[in-house]
Amino acid sequence: MKKKILYSGAICLLLLSAFTSAYFVGWQVKEDDYAVKFSTKGASGTLKGLKGTIDFDSVNLANSKFDVTVDVNTISTGIGLKNRHAMAADFLDAEKYPTIRFASNTVTPTEKGFVANGNLTIKDVTREIAIPFTFDGAGDEGVFRGQFELNRSDYNLEKKRIGEVIAIELVVPVIKLQ
Repeated sequence: MKKKILYSGAICLLLLSAFTSAYFVGWQVKEDDYAVKFSTKGASGTLKGLKGTIDFDSVNLANSKFDVTVDVNTISTGIGLKNRHAMAADFLDAEKYPTIRFASNTVTPTEKGFVANGNLTIKDVTREIAIPFTFDGAGDEGVFRGQFELNRSDYNLEKKRIGEVIAIELVVPVIKLQ
């Protein structure tokens, strides 16, 4: 009788752990393989230093969340003077605000993929945004892809001659956390 109870308990634990792993999928960014690109009328480039938490399960989106940052000091336009201007106190103010952060509130399905609704913080301004994205996964690897636009004045980014709209493109290869 004790063996039956022990075996039943072990089976229940296995089933529960399988259920838990099926509905909680943590992902880690593949270092140096991702791209966070931006472009405006007057400048384009990339940001590095992507870090944070990525929990995404396409089967159970209620358990999905993103809480990620990029390092403002890694901005690269290909032109040193533009990089310094972008990091200066009158634009991104990298010394005072070294990261840009996105924290999702919800992830929902769309016809073309998904959308992460959440808060984007640039400098001292936090605004709610929606980031549409797709996820292509196979086994323990996947790739998130997304594109969206920001109005720079919404975040008090006041440089002249760079265009009002900032287009953002994300390509983020990931591996499943073990």
